[in-house]
Amino acid sequence: MWPPSRAFKERIAKRGAVKRAGIDSWPILGVAIMVLIIFMLVSGHSHHHMVIADLTWAQTAVAEPRAIREDAIRVTISRDGSVYFRNQKTGPEALPELVRKAVEDGAELKVYLTIDGRAKYGDAKVVYDAIAAGGVRDICLMAGKIDPHR
Repeated sequence: MWPPSRAFKERIAKRGAVKRAGIDSWPILGVAIMVLIIFMLVSGHSHHHMVIADLTWAQTAVAEPRAIREDAIRVTISRDGSVYFRNQKTGPEALPELVRKAVEDGAELKVYLTIDGRAKYGDAKVVYDAIAAGGVRDICLMAGKIDPHR
């Protein structure tokens, strides 16, 4: 084989053909940003704005978008009969005053009542009466919607 010519050597020198070894970090950065965005969206807007209870299911359930507002009056009855007012555990005897205070602070005159499907009727009746004693008669019972195509 012939030795490279002087012109060939000059062309290579002009190109600045420097071999660089490295990892392209842009795809890694892109993945990191996507993971950050996903975590920010998931943690900031959780669908569980109340104490988790196994809802009863109904075909005629209707979406209640106002139930997730910050000032909405949400009451939850868990399976063991514990009562939660806006994610804070309380007793049924304290509910009338809590509901009155929430309404005075500007909440709408509607209570979103979530009852665990396995809770006792007696526990629900006591809480229902306590809410009514607080001056709110509009009580929305929360339920999950059954998919008819399932």
